[in-house]
Amino acid sequence: MESAARIRQVYLRAMAGAGLKEAPPSWCGALAALLSRPDSDLKRQVVATVRSLSLPKQGFPLLTQALRAVGSDVALPPAVRLDALTACGPLSLEPELFDFLCDHLAGSKPMLTRSAAATVLAKAELTPEQQDALAGLMKNVGPLEAPKLLPAFEKSPTEALGLKLVAALKQSAGLRGLRVDLVKPLLAKYPQPVQQAGEEVLTLLNEDAAKQKAHLEDLAVDLKSGDIRRGQAIFNSPKAACFTCHALGYLGGKVGPDLTSIGQIRSERDLLEAIVYPSASFVRSYEPMIVVTKSGEEFSGVLRRDSSDEVVLATGAETEARIARADIVEMRPGAVSVMPTGLDEQLTRQELADLVTFLKGTKWGAQ
Repeated sequence: MESAARIRQVYLRAMAGAGLKEAPPSWCGALAALLSRPDSDLKRQVVATVRSLSLPKQGFPLLTQALRAVGSDVALPPAVRLDALTACGPLSLEPELFDFLCDHLAGSKPMLTRSAAATVLAKAELTPEQQDALAGLMKNVGPLEAPKLLPAFEKSPTEALGLKLVAALKQSAGLRGLRVDLVKPLLAKYPQPVQQAGEEVLTLLNEDAAKQKAHLEDLAVDLKSGDIRRGQAIFNSPKAACFTCHALGYLGGKVGPDLTSIGQIRSERDLLEAIVYPSASFVRSYEPMIVVTKSGEEFSGVLRRDSSDEVVLATGAETEARIARADIVEMRPGAVSVMPTGLDEQLTRQELADLVTFLKGTKWGAQ
């Protein structure tokens, strides 16, 4: 049994790394069958594999149903459930599943958990009642989740929903994670009274530049107290999750820039700004890109491949989108970094100082 489990793991890793433009139906059927087994660790491995694949454009209902069953299984760890729901595509949500997702937007949850919950809710087929409930929650969500959730309010833009959303955003701690170029197009979909009420939100966003500068100056006071060893622990912790997207030496993710020698080329103030306001500037080759398809679907991520037949975007630490060139109607630079805003609210001031000190002190590869 142990050898069979190891063989399955090898096959799953091979599937995940195959880089196919589209997963064969036989793979989808096999993965769906594996998800029906009771082994929770196997489910986790299969879900991770599915998230790395480009599924058939026409869909594969059997696999979607299996993923939804995993996402609805209260006996499984929340992270596995959320990953499965993320891989499903747009879903209608029964009340229990909607409540589960909303509960995992709470600031007490890990950053990656909140991000996954927001991603699922943003593309879900919400009922008007669920949109209304989510609008009320917007005053409590953080700057990481706020921009991710905005697409949830693009459908059925009624005056009542818009006014409730605007009122929540005015009070929201997540407001500083938003930008005018994200909020203004959304408000334009709503009736005139909502647009008028939203002007105050746009004004608040336009005033953020001066506030951001003052905030950085305030945070910079603590940088001298940073500790490199504590900073290394923060870098590798689930709380900051830096390692999921950034490499140091031979370890780490590839979505964001390699930070192996970052301390040799960036000052402490530069590093602080990049952490607190990641959309203020972009490292070359890691600029966000927005791709719009003929069906109106919009993808945002870091460009990984731009060939004659397809475009590949890294949309997250473990996810990517493959879009056929023939399906693309628009490609344009994005204004929002894949890296989430609000890490300074996730970390204490001391932890932030420790993280900057660690990044400034990196010396791998220095000769």
